[in-house]
Amino acid sequence: MSNVRLVVLQDRWFWRLRNNKVQEGYPMQIDQFWKGLPPRIDAAYERSDGKFVFFKGDKFWVFREVTAEPGYPHSLVELGNCLPKDGIDTALRWEPVGKTYFFKGDQYWRYNEEKRTADPGYPKPITVWKGIPDAPQGAFISREGYYTFFYKGKEYWKFDNQKLTVEPGYPKSILRDWMGCDQSDMERSGSKGNRGDRQLPLDDVDIMVTINDVPTTVNAIAVVIPCILSLCILVLVYTIFQFKNKGVQQNTMTQHYYKYPVQEWV
Repeated sequence: MSNVRLVVLQDRWFWRLRNNKVQEGYPMQIDQFWKGLPPRIDAAYERSDGKFVFFKGDKFWVFREVTAEPGYPHSLVELGNCLPKDGIDTALRWEPVGKTYFFKGDQYWRYNEEKRTADPGYPKPITVWKGIPDAPQGAFISREGYYTFFYKGKEYWKFDNQKLTVEPGYPKSILRDWMGCDQSDMERSGSKGNRGDRQLPLDDVDIMVTINDVPTTVNAIAVVIPCILSLCILVLVYTIFQFKNKGVQQNTMTQHYYKYPVQEWV
């Protein structure tokens, strides 16, 4: 699980994780980051267009980075009559097949977002995913695509996408393996203190989602700025070259003036 960037949401709080450790400054309140998003989210996933979809009850929200798309929340009915109308437990985008999987209780649906309908033959029993629990609270695929991680409460299961079964030795602890907690930390997390001062989830984790630390706008800037700098350097070199050519054609006094190194006048 190293190098996986995760966000853990629980009640009205969220934690950002990197390299199996909670980052400094967390937890933060959800509405400080995703304006308009309510607490106690049921499920979330990232679409192929980079937007995040959050579910609660019979409604869903679509966010571009940290900004809600206009007009949301919408009713689950808008996703099609094939899905449960009262809410879902888990949403999972599986890019290798270009489909989204929705889980509810002991069933799951494979969903085509372009057609806004489930594929024929769904829902199917969750037992197809051998070893995962009923009504998982969330899931995401590992970066290399070999495994799918399901979680529920404070435990998680590592599902082998090739063997189609959970790896031996699971479930394991989310707090220990993903949040870098030792036994004393986990015992303190179970004590009921001031929820505003807590450093770890007191109760079961609501959802976890993989997330990019750098917004797409920042990525774009990171590409554009070096290009502009390169262009400026080329213009500068061309200008110096032109000055040098002109200097050759001028009189001796002028030539002497341009013998100074470039660093002295640029």
